[in-house]
Amino acid sequence: MQPIFNRHGRTIGWLDNGIIYDRTNSYRAFIRDNHIFTYDAKHLGIIYNGIFRDTRGQYIAFMDDASSDPTLPIPEITPTPPIPSIPPAMPIPPQPSNISLAFSHWNPLKWEDFLDG
Repeated sequence: MQPIFNRHGRTIGWLDNGIIYDRTNSYRAFIRDNHIFTYDAKHLGIIYNGIFRDTRGQYIAFMDDASSDPTLPIPEITPTPPIPSIPPAMPIPPQPSNISLAFSHWNPLKWEDFLDG
């Protein structure tokens, strides 16, 4: 499991085999072709160079392997990851819209609210 960090460098979730888990070990979303979808097949955004972006292209979270963007904080020491729960089968998502990668500022939305769609 790979940790996911917020704009303050705090661990807010985990990524494991394309499944996004929250801090309570609940599966919340999945990644297909770098696009992020809920299990209701709603398009949330994209992950690019280790940075999660919303549908407007704003940063929402990042991972350890994120590009060396100077606006990223130093992540905290990662807690021990949980044992992932088994998610249901991934639905077939709709064709996602194009997302601009030109933005390098943060969306003020909290991670949980982002995952709620």
